[in-house]
Formats: sequence, C-alpha cells, structure tokens
Amino acid sequence: MKIGEIVETLISVKKDYPFGDYRKEAVEEACNLLDRLPRMAEADSSELLEVLERYER
Repeated sequence: MKIGEIVETLISVKKDYPFGDYRKEAVEEACNLLDRLPRMAEADSSELLEVLERYER
C-alpha cells in the first residue's frame, strides 16, 4: 500500500469523528506526518550523498 492510499484511508476514517475529538486531531497529525515522509527521505539521502562526497576527498 502506498503512502497516498494510507492517507486517503485515514481521511475517510477522520470523517467519522466529530469536530474537536482528539482522535480526529490524531488522524490529521498522522496524515501530515505521512505527507512529509517522502520529502524527509529525499533530504536524508541528499545529506548522505554530501557526507559520502566529503569522505571520498
């Protein structure tokens, strides 16, 4: 299952909770975290490449 599919599922679950419910807020936070994961992974890999380049010199 891809991250986008997981987020879509969480969004559909989020609709079941009323406004102000702590579970709705938790699902929103989980969606935000999942949305940032690909960018975080790209940043980590670019940082790793920089370190490797410095090591090779």
